[in-house]
Amino acid sequence: MADKRPSLTDAIRAAVPPVVRRQLSWWERLDAATVAELEAIREDWRAGRIPGSKTSLAKAIARELSERGLSDIGTQGVTSWLGKR
Repeated sequence: MADKRPSLTDAIRAAVPPVVRRQLSWWERLDAATVAELEAIREDWRAGRIPGSKTSLAKAIARELSERGLSDIGTQGVTSWLGKR
């Protein structure tokens, strides 16, 4: 009798769960106006209009977001975000 199992490809495709949306990134949870302001700060820093290191800027951003109750992101998270294009 013939093997009635699905092809290897079909079996693997069926075994892979559908893509589940991961948790939103910290900046995706902020309101649009705040994100726009942060993006402008990032662009100013990249253009050299804000002096200082990436780490010092990340610390300042993380501190301000925390003090304003907008996010509890840490310096490392902001540093990573600053490096994104």
